Amino acid sequence: MIKRKAKKSLHTKPGKVKARAKPGPVATEAKKRKRVHRVALGKPKPGHIVGHSQRRRKGEILCHNHVLHTAATANGVHGFHWFTVCAPAGWDPATDEWEVCPCGWRRELGKHYAKADHVQWWREQIKERGSFEAVYREVRKRQREYRDRDMG
Repeated sequence: MIKRKAKKSLHTKPGKVKARAKPGPVATEAKKRKRVHRVALGKPKPGHIVGHSQRRRKGEILCHNHVLHTAATANGVHGFHWFTVCAPAGWDPATDEWEVCPCGWRRELGKHYAKADHVQWWREQIKERGSFEAVYREVRKRQREYRDRDMG
């Protein structure tokens, strides 16, 4: 019969004293990575996205992507997303192709922006169809068609 050594326990045994940590602050690897990431980010530049689905703060503008949507489309539905962009005083959103969007999405939040091609599409559709409701009917029809397609 072969004798085996007993495995060492990970738990402290009664009567034994735990080793004490070194004095002073010790940062974990995760904290070090976060700190480096924060320092690398620094202050956001005008026109850069600073938050997704977060309340707009002073010095930011509300924007959304180019995905078709109606006035009540929620964030994440059919790929539609809204976000905030850094816009300090004196910065013109048009320099980065952000324009005031006429789509009617979430009017209670006030003025919002989208890229120029999306804004142009909405203006053309409103002019062609005559009203927001007519455009929204077309958008909902396209969304139903998209939903019914097998994408997987």
